[in-house]
Amino acid sequence: MSDRFEFSATIENAGGGGAFVRIPFDVEQAFGKKRVKIKAYIGTEEYRGTLVRMGEPCHILLILKSIREKLGKEFGEQIAISLEEDSEPREVIVPTDLREALAAAGPAQQLFDKLSYTHKKEYVVWINEAKRAETRTARIQKAVALLNEGKRSR
Repeated sequence: MSDRFEFSATIENAGGGGAFVRIPFDVEQAFGKKRVKIKAYIGTEEYRGTLVRMGEPCHILLILKSIREKLGKEFGEQIAISLEEDSEPREVIVPTDLREALAAAGPAQQLFDKLSYTHKKEYVVWINEAKRAETRTARIQKAVALLNEGKRSR
């Protein structure tokens, strides 16, 4: 079992609607590396992400808008965080309809297979969030088109 770190931090505005918290301990000393995949509880919401520097003097943890909305938290507010290193494999379950569309579009499939866990997950979540079948189909078509253009994210 890895070490668990618990702390409170202020949600900061990253610009463009994004948010983050500063990690209040030396990540490289604690984990022995610069980029650390983590499992965290942000308030009561579970999250898998990566601790990174992103031009900051210390490591940061991104706080997704969806998590902030569920918790009713905004920029400038304190949030409780509990995190530990994530050593489990990160796999994205690709829905059948997306898998079939990618298989029929060679270059898109090749790029999708090379994407990071985060980018694959972004595409899959976007498609799975569609409420109507027409919207889902349109998103799959757009995802294939974007990947055929070499775009890693939407």
